[in-house]
Amino acid sequence: MDVGDSPLLRFAADLRSLRDKAGGHSYRQLGARAHYSATTLSDAAGGRKLPTLAVTLAYVRACEGDVTEWEDRWRQVAAEVLPSPEAGPEEGHPPYAGLAAYGTEDAEWFFGRDHLLDDLEQRIAHRRFVAVFGASGAGKSSLLRAGLVPRVGGRVVVTSPSESAEPDLDVDLLIVDQFEEVFTLWPDADRRTAYVDALLTARCKVVIGVRADFYGHCAQHPALVEALTDGQLLLGPMGPEELRQVIMQPAVKASCTVETALVSRLIADATGQPGVLPLVSHALLETWRRRRGTTLTLAGYEAAGGIQHAIAQTAERTYTSLERHQRALARQVFLRLTALGDGTEDTKRRLPRAELDHDVDVDVVLDRLAHARLLTLDRDSVEIAHEALIRSWPRLRGWLAEDREGLRTMRRLTEAAATWESLGRDPDALYRGSRLDTAVEWTQRDGVRTSAQERDFLAESLQARDRERLQAHRHTRRLRQLVALLAVLLVLAGTAVVLAITSQKEAAAGWKSSAAWYVANQSQGLRSSDPQLADQLAIAAHDLNPNDETRNGVLSAHASSELNVAGRAAFASAQALSDPDLQRDPDRKTPVHVLGPADETVTSIAVDEEGRAFTTTLVDGAAKIWDVTDVTAEVLRTFDFPVDRIAFDPARARTLVTVSDTAAVAVWDWSDPANPVEAARLPGHARPVVGVVYSPDGEVVVTFDAMGVVRLWDVSEPKRPDPVTEVDTGQDVTAAALSHDRRTLALGSAKGEVRLYDVTDRGEPVELWSGKAHRGAIQALGFHRSGDALATVGTQDKVALWDVSDLRRPVERGRINGLTEGVYAVGFGSTATNVVTSKSNGTVRSWEFDFATAVREMCDAVTTHITREEWQQYVGAVGALEYRRPCG
Repeated sequence: MDVGDSPLLRFAADLRSLRDKAGGHSYRQLGARAHYSATTLSDAAGGRKLPTLAVTLAYVRACEGDVTEWEDRWRQVAAEVLPSPEAGPEEGHPPYAGLAAYGTEDAEWFFGRDHLLDDLEQRIAHRRFVAVFGASGAGKSSLLRAGLVPRVGGRVVVTSPSESAEPDLDVDLLIVDQFEEVFTLWPDADRRTAYVDALLTARCKVVIGVRADFYGHCAQHPALVEALTDGQLLLGPMGPEELRQVIMQPAVKASCTVETALVSRLIADATGQPGVLPLVSHALLETWRRRRGTTLTLAGYEAAGGIQHAIAQTAERTYTSLERHQRALARQVFLRLTALGDGTEDTKRRLPRAELDHDVDVDVVLDRLAHARLLTLDRDSVEIAHEALIRSWPRLRGWLAEDREGLRTMRRLTEAAATWESLGRDPDALYRGSRLDTAVEWTQRDGVRTSAQERDFLAESLQARDRERLQAHRHTRRLRQLVALLAVLLVLAGTAVVLAITSQKEAAAGWKSSAAWYVANQSQGLRSSDPQLADQLAIAAHDLNPNDETRNGVLSAHASSELNVAGRAAFASAQALSDPDLQRDPDRKTPVHVLGPADETVTSIAVDEEGRAFTTTLVDGAAKIWDVTDVTAEVLRTFDFPVDRIAFDPARARTLVTVSDTAAVAVWDWSDPANPVEAARLPGHARPVVGVVYSPDGEVVVTFDAMGVVRLWDVSEPKRPDPVTEVDTGQDVTAAALSHDRRTLALGSAKGEVRLYDVTDRGEPVELWSGKAHRGAIQALGFHRSGDALATVGTQDKVALWDVSDLRRPVERGRINGLTEGVYAVGFGSTATNVVTSKSNGTVRSWEFDFATAVREMCDAVTTHITREEWQQYVGAVGALEYRRPCG
């Protein structure tokens, strides 16, 4: 409303301007100067009524204004706005309630709902539980309070969930108004259920008033649904005749008349409109205030803004009449008084008076808003007069839409601060972590005002966080001091350890040399009687102490018996280290498998399923395909580009994957081993790929790069590989394996950790477990066909077997010490306890984790191949004396 609308408003606006020019002092400061209360001075500049001359002059003196000028000004305004002595009282009791609902004390002014009250009385007479549903603004509260209560006898109590969490059931009739507050104000489902059950099991009759848009919420309680089956009354819009009674009867009772044109206009504007009754009542109240004598006129109705704009005009006029800092307070009050809807309309919220600061300006704002019938005040709480204000005032709707997430933050902060206070300021109830950061960030926004309780709550939360950080810092400093002390002790102990290790290595080297010599002699002695055992002993001797003598033993073993794929690879490994002249002598009768010059270092080997061919990659990037169907290894193909890693399809020997130093990963058609054809590329590798493996069925290829990014590719169609999923581990991945059902991915890291992932969902792999498996880097991983067992190999320590039947809680089933250096693959034998490893020198080892089976096989070897005494001598030489007792 423009300040020029009336002399009184212009006078009030000029008083506020005088205060601004004087430096914008607070009303407390002005009160100290003028010797009047801050509330009195604030009312003087509010424009609601003309202050006394004494108050006006005291206000002007406090602002250092011209007293004479303002005294003349006051007298001019007083002559215009003050009634003459004959005028009588300004107004009697208003015949209309405005935005507020009719209470039990307003029963004489309540009209238009007689037939609904008759229906409701009949339902109450025959049922113990009745619900009245209606849209916001349909008149539910007025019907129950001003209509039903006067009609029924006995002890009647009217309450609402916000007024009492435990309803008084020792009455004849309990009326629960605004029942929807059970859902808007109580987030605790158990509390809601207990309240509903108390109403349904009460001995007294119960009537509840519920907003229609919360009908679905009532369906969440089966017992309430059953009670409402035949016990509900729907309150719809008023008809023309009912509206005529609402308009005419209160005016007649107040000895007023209503113009016929106004009646027709109101009926036309309101008929059939849901939730319009508060707007009608407010428009009539504003029209009554603008009456001509005792007549309510159409002109007064239009001046008030009509049904659609009367409430907005009143709210806007009241808001703009406040001073600037009071407007900010009013905004915070309205935001706190509104409960945000979640799929429903925003609703009003009863606000405990303690949630607002005890401040003179706050009191002034509340008083102004209550006088305008926008708020309802009682001793302990504040409430919006009607939810129609939320729908009809554009400014309030704009505030609510501006930052709804911020308002939710405010509501959570308010509830947390209240809980903290109710628990005696328990430190455990303070905010921490992200909740504290979010709340603090919200309080720093422009226009945000918190209550004293909320400010204390946040201040205590920040202090608690600072104390925890200081304590953590002190703890870290102590740990650093301890680490420094331990480092000194480790340096002192290191020297002794180095000396001990050196001595141990020298002793171990001597033992290995002696054991290898003994085992080699045993092999030669058994060559004629048991060639198979002699071959095994020859390989064992070479494993213990590789040298010229043990290497010759392996060559002799190959010359006298047929080796399998693993044996040929061991032979080839040993032959590659022999005299270069031997490689160039085609007339020698000893079979020769030469993989290349003696100074070539093999970086990876891949063998096809049938053992007829394998590939090697060298340290300089050269890659070769070898044919080993004959005794002599023959190069079928040499790749004409650098190759770092290579892998065979393990199931069908149909495809081959190569990795070059440019991070290019290629899929090759392996149908013709002598002439593989590039079928496709696996794109998207931005960093060097350090490893590639196949799934057991050859359908999926797993690649991992130097930054720990693991990718799965479907290569069932080699010419059209399809990305399956991607896992960014953030670690240095050194090994990978995919289960036979391709649902579980195992990854090993350079730190000895193993991680398990569920890759069933292509879009979102899920990490199931991670744990430390070995001291050194993981070299190889392998799943058993059943998927219940996983074998892991470390660079420094052991071969381990894990029970992974529960992928989220793997259990270690066994661990065997052994020489694992150079192992590049691990798998399973005939059982889930028989683990097989392959080394880069071509040898294969079988590790039996079932102790009984291992002992039985060793005992079988004793009785089958050599005498008990010879066996005991052999196991004593190789350090397996622990098996002597089980063998008898």
